[in-house]
Order: sequence, then C-alpha cells, then structure tokens
Amino acid sequence: ELDPSCEGPILQQGTSLEIPYWLASALVKDDIVSMELPKAYKETFRDVLKADANVVDLQKTSKYFYEYGKLVSFIYGRHAQDLCNTITQTFIDRYRQISDWAQNQNSEEEIIVKLDFLEKDLMSRGKIAHLELTKWLCHGVGKLGTAQMVSNHKKRKLIAEHFL
Repeated sequence: ELDPSCEGPILQQGTSLEIPYWLASALVKDDIVSMELPKAYKETFRDVLKADANVVDLQKTSKYFYEYGKLVSFIYGRHAQDLCNTITQTFIDRYRQISDWAQNQNSEEEIIVKLDFLEKDLMSRGKIAHLELTKWLCHGVGKLGTAQMVSNHKKRKLIAEHFL
C-alpha cells in the first residue's frame, strides 16, 4: 500500500508521494510517473544558495546534498544543467570556509552540524592534514643520511679506480 490515506486500492492521478530514489528513477525512466524536485533542489532554494551558500544549513535540508543532487540531476532532465551548476557553485562557495574551519582546531560544534556528509568528511580530513603538517613543521624529519646503495656504489667506484 503506497498511500495509507488512500481509500481505494488504486492511486488517483495527480497523487503526490514521497518514494525512494531507486524507485523514482526507475518509474521516471519508464515514463510511469513525473517527478517533482525535492525541496533542497527547487528553484527557490537554489536562489537562496546563489545569494549566500555559506549561511545555509545543508544538514537540515539534505544530509547528502551533493551526492543526492547529482543523482536527482540524472533523472530530472529539464533543470539538470542549472541544478548541477548550482550544486557545483555551492561547493565552491562553501569550500574556502570549510578549509578555514579545518585549520582552526577550536571549530564549534554548531558549525559542524550545518555541514552535509561530504563537507563533514572534507573538514575532518582537513583537520588531520593540518595536524600532520603542524607536527612535521615542529619536529622536522630528522637527519637525512646517505642511502646504503649510494654509499656502496661510491666504495665500488673508488676500488675500481684504485686498481686501474
């Protein structure tokens, strides 16, 4: 039963349902249903992202904003290019801020909860890279030595020159 509020066994034409992506993509591909864009990808929300993507709470809107947006663009032909452009520009706009937060070890939890899954992963990896760089800069790499192969080669060369 797709719609528990439906009184009969057959859905009426024009009924609006939320269904999983895998089902929606198959039904749209076969022209069985038409798809309405999810709220996070509608034109009004895209306008907000174009205005200032950094203030948007993507976690609240869509936990997998970028990944799901890419999938939605595959099956939503009419606005696919505009949707892809908006998603790409949103990432570009938010990347610098995420990179700055990754270098600040005191990043607030309230900042992190506004990020989608990809952004959280990027920030986490950025923090690790920043810590490793700082550690390397503070401690250095130690004393560099001559490789065993190079020193053996020099010895052989000296011995060969000595006998000639």
